[in-house]
Amino acid sequence: MRQRVWILGLALGLAPLSLTSLTPKAAEARPLRRPGVHALLADLAQIESFNGERDDQRVGQQLHQQIVAVRINLLRVLSNQEPMHVAGRAAMEGLYNMALLNNRSADSDPEVLFRISGSIEHMRSRLEQFMTRHGGPFQRVPMPREYRPPIGYQPPVYRGPVWDPFQGGYEPMMPGPGPRPPVVMTPPAPPVYQQPQPPPPVYQQPPLPPPVYQQPPPPPPVYQQPQLAPVGAGQFGSLLHQMQRLSFSDEKLNFARDLVSSGYYFTCEQLVQLMKTSSFGDEQVKIGATLYPRAVDPQNFMLMTSSMTFESDRQKLRRLIGK
Repeated sequence: MRQRVWILGLALGLAPLSLTSLTPKAAEARPLRRPGVHALLADLAQIESFNGERDDQRVGQQLHQQIVAVRINLLRVLSNQEPMHVAGRAAMEGLYNMALLNNRSADSDPEVLFRISGSIEHMRSRLEQFMTRHGGPFQRVPMPREYRPPIGYQPPVYRGPVWDPFQGGYEPMMPGPGPRPPVVMTPPAPPVYQQPQPPPPVYQQPPLPPPVYQQPPPPPPVYQQPQLAPVGAGQFGSLLHQMQRLSFSDEKLNFARDLVSSGYYFTCEQLVQLMKTSSFGDEQVKIGATLYPRAVDPQNFMLMTSSMTFESDRQKLRRLIGK
C-alpha cells in the first residue's frame, strides 16, 4: 500500500504521500461546562461510599435519602433546570442534615464516623468556596450550633490530570495517536484520630427524706379553646414571610413570643407552617411549644407531631405542652 501511494505521488508530480497525511484527525473533546459541579458530585459519591460501611442501617438509610436529594439538585444544575444559587443552598442544608444524622449514629467503629464527617466537611468547604465565586445571588446558610467539623481529616488525593474545578480547563482525553501520560495515584495521608474527651463527673445528690404530708400533684394544664377566630389568610401570609426572613433560631423564637404577646390566634395547620420556617427539629419544637397555647383547634394537635421527622422531637413537643 505504501509503495502504491509513493508511485501515485511521482505520477502527479507531488511529493511522496504518507498514510499519516491521509488519516483524518480525531475529533477534539469539548471541555466540561461546569467542572465545579462535577467535582461536587465526586465528593458526594465519596460520602455515599463511606456511608455504605456503617453498622447503623437506620441512620445509613436516612443519610442516603439526603444524598439522593443533593445529587438530584446538582444534576438539575447540569441540565439547566435549576439555578446554582438555589441548588447550592439546598445542598448546604442537606450536608448539615447529614452531619447531624452522623453524630446521632450508634456505629461501633469510630473510624467510619470520622471518615464520613470528614468527607462531609470537605464537600461543605468546596461548596462554600464555589458558591462564593460562581453561585450568583447566594444567601449563606447559617451553620447549626450542633455542627462540629472534624479536626485533622485529610481527604484522599488522586493524582491525575491537573485541573482546577473552579477555573475550568479540564478536557477529557480521547483515543488518538501518541502515548497517553500515565496516571500516578498516591495513597492518602493517614487520618489523625482525636481521643474522645472523658465524660464530666456526675455528682450524686443524697436522697431527700420523704415529706410528712404528701401534696397531691397538680392536674395538668387544660388549654381552653379560645373563642376568637384565627388570624386571616392575608395577615398570616405577611407574618409567615417575616418569620422566613429571619436567619437565626433565637430571632425566630423571639418572633414567636412576640406573636403570643400581640394576641394572635392560629390554627394547628398555620402553626405547622410557622414551625417549618426552621429546618431543625429542636427549633421546630421550641416554636411549636411557644405558639400552641394560641391554637384555636387543639384537637388537631396531631398535625403538629406528624410534621416532624424524628420521634424524639415529637416526644419533646408533647412533654413541653403537657400532652
